[in-house]
Amino acid sequence: MPPVHFFKMVLEVTNVDAAQRFYRDDLGLQAVGRDLWPDDGHTATLQTSDGSFVVLTEQGRVPPDGPGVHRNFMVPEEDYHHIHDRLKEGGWLRPNYMTEMGLRGEDEVTCSFYDPDRHRLQLTAWRGEYTLPAAKKGKIVAGRPEDFPVGSVTHFKEGKFYLVRTEAGVLALSQVCTHRQCNVGWQPERWQFLCPCHHRRFTRDGSPATFEPDVPPLHVYAIELIDGQIVVDTDASIPRSEDEAERMVPVPVAVSNVAQRPAILSREAESRGR
Repeated sequence: MPPVHFFKMVLEVTNVDAAQRFYRDDLGLQAVGRDLWPDDGHTATLQTSDGSFVVLTEQGRVPPDGPGVHRNFMVPEEDYHHIHDRLKEGGWLRPNYMTEMGLRGEDEVTCSFYDPDRHRLQLTAWRGEYTLPAAKKGKIVAGRPEDFPVGSVTHFKEGKFYLVRTEAGVLALSQVCTHRQCNVGWQPERWQFLCPCHHRRFTRDGSPATFEPDVPPLHVYAIELIDGQIVVDTDASIPRSEDEAERMVPVPVAVSNVAQRPAILSREAESRGR
C-alpha cells in the first residue's frame, strides 16, 4: 500500500509557539511561516519532505482525540532512530502497545508519542520491501485430527498459526495479516479473524471478508499427516488466491470426533493456554 500524499493537515493547538517548536525541533518538520491561511486564524505552517503541509491553528480549548484516532508520519529508517531519540529525550513517547504486544511485523519499526496538546501521533519506518514472514519454527506436530472438533480454531502461539478444522479437513493459517503484517486474532463470537492494527477481517478459512477487497487471503503453511499426526511446516508462508482459500487438507474418513470427545475437551483446554 503506497503512502497517501495529503495537501494540508490541520491540528488545533492551545499554544502555537510551543506546538511549532515541537513539530520543528523534535519531529523535524520544516517551518514555512505564520498566518498563511486566512480562514484558519492564528497559525503556524510546517512542511514534510514530500511537500505536505501541517498547519497548527491556535484555539482556546483543544478537545481530546477520539478512540483510535492518531496521525502516522512515515520516514526512512535512517531518519527514524534520530527522531525517536529526540522524542524519547523530550519525554514525548507513549507506551506503544502494538509493538510491545508483538502485533507489528518484523519489517516495521514504529513508536507512538504525544505532541504538547496530547494529540496521538505515530512514527513509522519500513526496513525493506513488504513481505509476509514465515514463523521459521520448523515442523510442528500439532496433534491428531480427532483432537480437533469440526468447527474448531486453535491457536499455536509458538508456530504463529491457527489450525482450522472443518468437515472438509484441516488448514494451518498464518497469523500474519496480509494487509500490513500485524497479527490477526480469532473472534469466536463473530466467527472471524480480526487484525487490530487496521481492522481487516477474514473468514474462518482466511478469506477476506466481503467488505475487505484490498487484501488477499491469509497465507497458509503446508500440512502433512504422518503416523496419524498433523505436522505443520512453518518454514514457508504460502500465498493463496481467493479461489484457493476454501481448499482444506483432507483427514482420514475413519476419524470420528464423537468417539474421541474426552480428547477433544482436553485439547480445547490446552489450547486456551497458548
